[in-house]
Amino acid sequence: MIRGTPEDTKLIVLPSRLVERLKAVATRQGISLSKYATEALEQALKADGLGVSLGETVDLYRLVEVQRGAGAVHIPRSSLERLLKELYPGNGEELRRVWHEAGRWYGEYLRTKLRDDDVLGFFEKALLVSWNLDEVEVRDEGSAVALRFASFSMSLESTELLLSYITGAMSSFGYGELERDYLRGLATARYVRQSSINYARFKRSS
Repeated sequence: MIRGTPEDTKLIVLPSRLVERLKAVATRQGISLSKYATEALEQALKADGLGVSLGETVDLYRLVEVQRGAGAVHIPRSSLERLLKELYPGNGEELRRVWHEAGRWYGEYLRTKLRDDDVLGFFEKALLVSWNLDEVEVRDEGSAVALRFASFSMSLESTELLLSYITGAMSSFGYGELERDYLRGLATARYVRQSSINYARFKRSS
């Protein structure tokens, strides 16, 4: 034990660079390094008690902050589906246009907010959480992006609108839609860099 330290403490070996960063944050907050480290480790234990890692907790907090900044509003899916059932038959084309524009704006917002971070990876998490999907994958293939999502409670109308939203966002990321295939609650789509687009195919499964 190091002389002068309480008997109920233990020494933890950490990389010097990490310690310097911790000291800088602790100084900025006006607390001791020991107190800052103790609080951080206690939060890590709380996250573990919730069944998630501290990294996942930070990612979720960041997602919430970005979504709030984007003006995202959460409503029950049942309420949204009820509205779409009334509006879609006579206004489907306009709704798809509105959803596409909303996605395009959100994509521009993400590019500005995240800068050099993994925009596609963040977009995947945002789709999963904000749109309450059961599964989603946004796979970067270099000059192309493959997307798929599944929701067992989504109507065909919502599926079409979400695809329009995603296509709008992808256009802001520099990708154009090459093809799509979808049915109620299930969809796949492929996007390529704008300069690579020669044609587009749109298909709905019967």
